[in-house]
Amino acid sequence: MSFTSQMIFNITIIFITVTLIIGVILGGIALFRIAGALKLRNRMLQQATRPYLICQRNRQQLLIKNLGPVPVTIDEIESDFDLSSLNQQVIYANQSFYYNLTKPDKLAISVRYHDEIHDYQADFNL
Repeated sequence: MSFTSQMIFNITIIFITVTLIIGVILGGIALFRIAGALKLRNRMLQQATRPYLICQRNRQQLLIKNLGPVPVTIDEIESDFDLSSLNQQVIYANQSFYYNLTKPDKLAISVRYHDEIHDYQADFNL
């Protein structure tokens, strides 16, 4: 093999090696970006489909409502008012419960609830 052929062969090998290294680096960067995009999509999907349980006071009524698109199960509800009948109760999307209040005092409610994936806790001072 002549010197010129050997030089062309070496340059070709270096070019192929550099191309492979750049390809592996760009492939790795693309995989990390895809993983980041999937994590963001999962967080957004979780927030869009998570249950939002609210408690509101309307004059002499207490409203407990699930504003989320998925049903929730109330694990435990603690308050000055007797709401023990709601323990282990399933509240479907946009379903509401009303309770008449006899005392105009302040009311503190703590609710632990879950959907099929996560557990949540909410505290309300009404």
